[in-house]
Amino acid sequence: MSKRNMAADNMKVFEQFRSRVEPGMLEEIRLFLGVEEGVSDYSVGEDKYQKIYIHIFLEKFSYVLAKNIFLHLSEFMRQSYFNVYVCEEIEEKVRYQFLTGLSGKDGVRMEVAIE
Repeated sequence: MSKRNMAADNMKVFEQFRSRVEPGMLEEIRLFLGVEEGVSDYSVGEDKYQKIYIHIFLEKFSYVLAKNIFLHLSEFMRQSYFNVYVCEEIEEKVRYQFLTGLSGKDGVRMEVAIE
């Protein structure tokens, strides 16, 4: 299987996943980001499919800081059964697709952009 086919298969998992945003979840993310070191601004929202979109602006961009903030966020949001993410680095921006869930249940799908 080629790398291109593997990447396409991996993205199918993200596209076919059914997300469920629990009440208060977006506010919890806002509170978390409000105290995270190195974050200058952020926005948090969801679409009609209950996919969460998070856009984080850093005081001074670095790939190491972006990765650390994402890992802190993913640890904060993770559920017990599965946690999967992919990362794409684009110039001075990083984009993550993140899935987390419980066994036999829907979970949460997030797209996190950090710049």
